[in-house]
Amino acid sequence: MEADFSADPIWCSKCEENLDIDNFPLSEELKEELAEWIGDYGEWIDMEKDTLMPGGLELEGKHDERGLELFNKVKASLGEGFPIVFVPSPLGQWYKK
Repeated sequence: MEADFSADPIWCSKCEENLDIDNFPLSEELKEELAEWIGDYGEWIDMEKDTLMPGGLELEGKHDERGLELFNKVKASLGEGFPIVFVPSPLGQWYKK
């Protein structure tokens, strides 16, 4: 599970394709929470200047914390039949370089 701009948060680790979240047995409430989380992705980046916003790493950290909470909900909903891992955002470190 990984956030990206305008993409569902579940990816295939083998083919690296974005998977349609509607193909997974998740509640509508959880899907909405995931959509909100995705909608907030990158809020720590000033897109016009292509730089980190002030406090950007902290904002990214909070986004990752929320993602981890949602990951645990997704993992509980899917059960053991769906191996899933959480990937935190790499954006902040990329812009920090």
